[in-house]
Amino acid sequence: MSESLHTVLSRKYSPYMSLTDRKNLSIKETNTTYKLNFGKARQSVVYQIDGKIIKEGNKCDFLILARQDETANKDEKWKSIFVELKGKDVLHALAQLDATLDNRIFNHSSVDEVHARIVAKSFPANKANTEFEKAKRRFKSKHKNCSFKQVSSNQPDLIQ
Repeated sequence: MSESLHTVLSRKYSPYMSLTDRKNLSIKETNTTYKLNFGKARQSVVYQIDGKIIKEGNKCDFLILARQDETANKDEKWKSIFVELKGKDVLHALAQLDATLDNRIFNHSSVDEVHARIVAKSFPANKANTEFEKAKRRFKSKHKNCSFKQVSSNQPDLIQ
């Protein structure tokens, strides 16, 4: 049985929110709040990436690890949810998520589902090929196994 990403991270870093069963959680920074609902209680833990795990360069704010449903094999499987909380600069948020996903510390065999979330107070209204739309297409093309979503501050996000 291999160690989980949570086990590896917890040796070196203290969680922002400790591992426990929870049905939902919320993370707030300045005036932006991310609300996550799992649909049912599951073990989850939150790590602060910015300034704790990664101190230099582009990086997102938080990593949420949520244990997958129990399976027959004994290897722990986890969902990883990378969260960047932003006021408005969503183009920079995308670059921060991209750089974080590229960091090999988070590329772990125990993670079988990857999600990336930009949580912002506002997003560009014009979807007619803006820089942000082009950047989103590049991001999705590069990180094919990652579910990407824009979430407005305080809007509940469901990841079951």
